[in-house]
Amino acid sequence: MNRNRKSVSKTPVQKTNLFHFFQRTPSSAVHNQVSSTPLADASVSTPSSSALNASTPFITRGRPPTECPACNKIVPFYKLNHHLDNDCVPNSPSSSSPKVSQRTTRLIDLTVPEIVLNSPPSTTAKEEVITALNTPSSNFILNTTSTPSKEEKPNPSSSTVVFHTPPPTPHIQNERRKFNSSSKKNFARRREIARQFKDRQVETDYKKHSENKLDKHEDWSSVKKKLFTEESKPKFEGLPYYLETFLFLLKSTFDEPLNQHLFNEEDKDTYKNFKSLSLEAQKLYARLFARKFQWRRKEKIDYKDIASDLGPALKELCSSSLLHGIDQLEDLPTLLKLLTQLELKQLFKDAKIPFNGKGNATEALLKHCRSQPCLSGSSLSMKDRMIAKIKGHYLKECYKLHEEARRTFLRLILLSTLHQRQEEEEEKGQQQQNFKMLQVKIGDKCFPSYRIHRQRAIFKHRDHFLKYGEASLLELQVRESYDNKQWGTLVEMTDPIQQAFVEYSKEYGNDDLDLPIFLRRYTAGSVYVYTFNKRIEALQCLKKYQEAVDLIRMLINQDVYLLSHRGHWYERLALNLEQHLKEPYEAFEMIKNALDDSWVSPAHRFALSQRATRLCQSPRWKQKLEPLLSGLSLLIPAEPRCVTITGRSLPRDLPGHKSMFIRGDSEINTDAGDVTLCSVEELVLQHYMENGYTHGLHGEGSTLWTVIGLLFWDIIYQSEIADVFISLFQAMPLDFDTLDFYQSRKEIIENRLECIRNWSSSEIVEEIAKVWEQNHGQSSLVSWDRFRDLESIGGLVQCIPPPVLAAISQRLLQNYRHYRSGFPDLTIWNPQQKIWRIIEVKGPNDRLSTKQTLWLDFLVSLGVEAEVCHVEAVGAKRMGATPQVAVKSKSPRTVDDEEDRESDKVVRKSRRLTAKKDSVSK
Repeated sequence: MNRNRKSVSKTPVQKTNLFHFFQRTPSSAVHNQVSSTPLADASVSTPSSSALNASTPFITRGRPPTECPACNKIVPFYKLNHHLDNDCVPNSPSSSSPKVSQRTTRLIDLTVPEIVLNSPPSTTAKEEVITALNTPSSNFILNTTSTPSKEEKPNPSSSTVVFHTPPPTPHIQNERRKFNSSSKKNFARRREIARQFKDRQVETDYKKHSENKLDKHEDWSSVKKKLFTEESKPKFEGLPYYLETFLFLLKSTFDEPLNQHLFNEEDKDTYKNFKSLSLEAQKLYARLFARKFQWRRKEKIDYKDIASDLGPALKELCSSSLLHGIDQLEDLPTLLKLLTQLELKQLFKDAKIPFNGKGNATEALLKHCRSQPCLSGSSLSMKDRMIAKIKGHYLKECYKLHEEARRTFLRLILLSTLHQRQEEEEEKGQQQQNFKMLQVKIGDKCFPSYRIHRQRAIFKHRDHFLKYGEASLLELQVRESYDNKQWGTLVEMTDPIQQAFVEYSKEYGNDDLDLPIFLRRYTAGSVYVYTFNKRIEALQCLKKYQEAVDLIRMLINQDVYLLSHRGHWYERLALNLEQHLKEPYEAFEMIKNALDDSWVSPAHRFALSQRATRLCQSPRWKQKLEPLLSGLSLLIPAEPRCVTITGRSLPRDLPGHKSMFIRGDSEINTDAGDVTLCSVEELVLQHYMENGYTHGLHGEGSTLWTVIGLLFWDIIYQSEIADVFISLFQAMPLDFDTLDFYQSRKEIIENRLECIRNWSSSEIVEEIAKVWEQNHGQSSLVSWDRFRDLESIGGLVQCIPPPVLAAISQRLLQNYRHYRSGFPDLTIWNPQQKIWRIIEVKGPNDRLSTKQTLWLDFLVSLGVEAEVCHVEAVGAKRMGATPQVAVKSKSPRTVDDEEDRESDKVVRKSRRLTAKKDSVSK
């Protein structure tokens, strides 16, 4: 849905550092913190209004120097403790007073259970809560609970709750949005923001720790800051981003109460061993963990940023059973792969074997070892002596991660990233996660404010979770084979899964059935079904249609996993039965069952209705099946209105590229001989811009969804629904693309829909503007760059009747997964005349899909001006081509093309039989 289209907005992008609670308190806050500790009873004065309107730069690339609270000397932040202990000389004559001794207290001696930010009272600000830092070892996670009232005490048995509320960016006048986050201009912009907000006034108070209130600043929704005490102080400072990310993922998973039953003693020991490592060893392990899992020579492990000599760190990892050394490597082919070509040549020369290249080296050497007998008096075989020679002369040191320890960390990270789809390779997935969290850390990416509320444990047993991890790793391999079109390998790889799925369903099917539908996708059963989808495609490509049909029947007969895929399975089953296995009666029965299945979506229902009509009206089966057609509940939408325009296309299309057209304004540059090329959508958009419309976007469903997402922002991200947010880095709730989303929020969604129907257009614009200003730029479901600015959205909303907007919103929210695609291409409007129109663009040899037909039928039923614009291509005379119709480049066969060809074959065969009978009768 999101398009990477650049635009300019007057509202600055909100960029929030979610990791600012990992860092120490700035010097401006240290004075306030020390003055509020029990070491002195001096009261803290209320910050002035000028101080309240300032705040700490939240977009930084390094910690700035800080000011000593006792002597006011500027020192590097990491040397503040050393300065207070050794070099600090108070510049005030009252240095012997309790206040001065309080100031010279080391930062790490502070024990702060809460944070309170004093600010002027705001009628619109909501009250946020942050709990005390419960455990000393809580270095990377900030746990919070809901606010207890003054009359009630907090319930210790309540479920884990985390408030994640990044502060919104304060408004800066006369500043335009910069989209290139890597440019020097954008960096200058961040420095300008940092200069305008210099200090953050933070006050700590022991006496109020029972209430734990954090008042909202008028420019900040909340402030999260991690204050380290002596016990909870980290063992080292200045963590690089990759280690901080690795530790954060492990910590957030291992400290979650709902995950404790999933770890055994070996897992806990592995985690403790890693935490006990030195800083250099932890950095090195995090680096190696993100790389491909294989043996590496020591020369290939080179990280100057960690240490100039990595030998001690490598030895420490080996002694902690986290890394394998050369002693554990006894595989000759692996040793040969680690050798360079020059080393292999020398090895073959010493063994008196002809060298024919590195690719054939392994086979040649193994053949030589098999042909050579053992020496008399020696217990070593030729292969063992060759391994010993390679280790002694060529490979002094090489290393590989310990497989069991690595799997433990993979499982921990898998639990913390359930909301993400795994990448094609697990190493790429880890690098992607590191990069995303780095963007958050430096302020280039931020996420919406939402409440993390966990109630259910997805996995009830350790074995339940282990099966999910194994299934996920297998799916990665299957996906790689699918992308490479290795159909035979894919089928062979997935052969054991069918029996495993049957056994898994018997053992854990009831446990998975107790989960909500949106959480079942994170079980091994759902992963197995995902893999079966790939297997079905591979079987069909190998023309093993009977096996594919049997597998589809098995999936349809189960009612626990991936129920939203049932429409697709019915479509494939009917196609295989009718076209490939020549079983029209079974195909008709499957279509009948599908039309009665409530899980079949409207688009699949429409496609099955079309298939049933073609099947029953085909010349071969018309007499027997057409009477049964009336008994089906077919879905047949109305035909949309169509218009046709012409456009000059290039003389020929390039293979693999869309048709290119010449814009009408190219006539302006006839003397220069230049032409402006455009896509078919841009050509149609220009046509309507010349016929009464002033604004238009080619965004498909993202255009209206941007408006709808802003109107329902609080319902999407701030509803009190359990288990829909499980991580700090989610752009949407887990249940958003399932039917559970609408059902669990039905009452509040329908109330908002009623409000939209009753609101005027100006009231809708005001509601959108409020959300836009507070959340602009966050990584969410809204495409912020779809509109140029807030005024453009207002112009479109002024043209849409509120009841129509409410009806479209309800349709999308009820089943976003199904209705997110198929929306028409263009949305055009004219704010002055209050008119708008929706157009689906079809180029040469293009036709409507089922989802597009249903969307057009729905829009027309609401009274919207919706139509299909067909573009007929003519030759580009100015480029010396004769008038011709553009021929679409060849593309792979689709299901519809296959059906049309089969139908044509049946018709031709029927005609031949009829002609033969006529000739015989004559």
